[in-house]
Amino acid sequence: MDQPAWVYIVLMGLALIVAAKILPKSSVSKGQKNPNIDEIEEMMQQFTSELDEQNQAFIQLMAETKKDYEIQLAKLTSRVEMLEQQSGLAVQQLAKLEIAYSALQRQSLRSSDIPAAAFHHQSAESEPAAAREETPAPPAAMSMKLRYSDLFGMRGQGKSIDYIAKKLNMNKGEVNLIIQLAKQEEQMNAK
Repeated sequence: MDQPAWVYIVLMGLALIVAAKILPKSSVSKGQKNPNIDEIEEMMQQFTSELDEQNQAFIQLMAETKKDYEIQLAKLTSRVEMLEQQSGLAVQQLAKLEIAYSALQRQSLRSSDIPAAAFHHQSAESEPAAAREETPAPPAAMSMKLRYSDLFGMRGQGKSIDYIAKKLNMNKGEVNLIIQLAKQEEQMNAK
């Protein structure tokens, strides 16, 4: 009897295995498993298509932003170049005017040297020594320093050219040019 019970247990196990294999096949044939997979595939396709659309919109937005940035950059670059050219022309014109002004001053001093020397000789005899020390230097010797007294005041305090240019709203080149012209003017007056 023990053997038939064992055989019954084996047969029941085999029956369960066969039933387990048959039931999934029958559900596949009814179409219950495929709609779930099809729905998942459809959702994934919709998700990827939405991602593609969003990516395309983002790429288009970035392209438009880049184009706008490049246009603004080109405008600003051309404006900076134009302002630099105008500044360079202004510095050149200033230098030409300073040279012409100093040449006119030298010419006027040469033409008035003889009367001025006679006048200084007569006034030197009539004025006391203290009064002679107070007489100001000719205007040509101090014209640059008088005209740009703020600049030379800061320079005398030991301020840098960058600092002076920022405080006076000038270019560094202008500040350098004024300092050089003042040095040249001092050298010409010293001769």
